[in-house]
Amino acid sequence: MKYFKLREFVCNCGCGKSKINRTFLKVLDAARGYSKNEDGSDVPFIITSGYRCKNHPESVKNPKSSHIKGLAADILVKNSRERAVILGALMNAGFSRFGIGHNFIHVDLDEDKTQCVIWTY
Repeated sequence: MKYFKLREFVCNCGCGKSKINRTFLKVLDAARGYSKNEDGSDVPFIITSGYRCKNHPESVKNPKSSHIKGLAADILVKNSRERAVILGALMNAGFSRFGIGHNFIHVDLDEDKTQCVIWTY
């Protein structure tokens, strides 16, 4: 991968586990390459949540989460412009499932779930 380290996707509950899907990472890495401002400067993807083990508090609340399958990540966004750039880059790379929060974008590659959707938190 050009833009990410595997440690960025380790479960943040303290267990140290990471079962992130390699295909997901490959597509996410491609998306990061498209993430540029109009002036050509990079807009980084800061991962706030990647893989989540089954004991992670969010996994307990949502046991069908794509994070548990290693097929999802949450990306920090600092403002509306950054949100637009990151969302466009993710779409350009082929993602079609997005959750939009106040300060993050959830993206996943879970083919067991409905495709071409955007939801809000």
